[in-house]
Amino acid sequence: MDFEVHMTYSGEQEAFRKEVRAWLGENAPKMEFPDEVEMTEEHLAAYKEWQRRLGGRGWIVPTASKELGGAGLTPQHVVVINEELIARGLQPGGPGNLMPAIMVHGTEEQKRRFVRPTYAGEVTVWQVFTEPEAGSDLASLRTRAVRDGDEYVVNGSKQFVGSRRTPDYLFTLVNTNPEAPRHENISLMMIPAQLPGITIAPMDLIGGGGKQFVFFDNARVPADSLIGEEGKGWAMANTTLEMEHGGRGSPGGQDSARQGLVRRVIDYLSAQ
Repeated sequence: MDFEVHMTYSGEQEAFRKEVRAWLGENAPKMEFPDEVEMTEEHLAAYKEWQRRLGGRGWIVPTASKELGGAGLTPQHVVVINEELIARGLQPGGPGNLMPAIMVHGTEEQKRRFVRPTYAGEVTVWQVFTEPEAGSDLASLRTRAVRDGDEYVVNGSKQFVGSRRTPDYLFTLVNTNPEAPRHENISLMMIPAQLPGITIAPMDLIGGGGKQFVFFDNARVPADSLIGEEGKGWAMANTTLEMEHGGRGSPGGQDSARQGLVRRVIDYLSAQ
């Protein structure tokens, strides 16, 4: 079987590539980033600054509108950005998995408050779903949120979440009605991570990984942190998980390891 792969680019893409290379030459971090679990405080600070620069350019989620912190670019432009980032050993993309749920179900004010600073690299957001007794079966989660006036009182715990980077927001599934049928008892909240009553502690795992516990102890969360309607969190979680597990695609490769695997597959097939 003859199998040949020819990567072709438009003139516009090649002109854009020169622009990307020039910008990266001036703005890309001078240090290499190890795996996150091995990052020092210096690495973490440099990575945060790099995300701000990349987000300021609109290149964390380049296809998003400029009003929402993107660059309003096409997937063809994203191919070039990703290839040039990977060539420098840098990770393309960012927290794009989490924001579509807010884009679909959130208010315009919530899009400005949460989506724009996330896409612009100004804040760090953790996905906070898994619990000690609710991993893949999210309908069984027990972290409870009870409405009290203009706030929700949240109690419970999460595990195997986050990273070593300090979060600004916790993209959290909570149980707002234990009496409701399964899948109709879950709501989604964007909870400010520094609120009183929230404790984040590292998990001491044999394999490392930088994962964390998150404990909620009568944490009082503003009611406008609720995304969409109460009881609709299951559908929003599925939107998020579909994106996380590949639903959005990755023009040009999502990371250097995956890109390397694709190249090896192409080389193998070409040799057959």
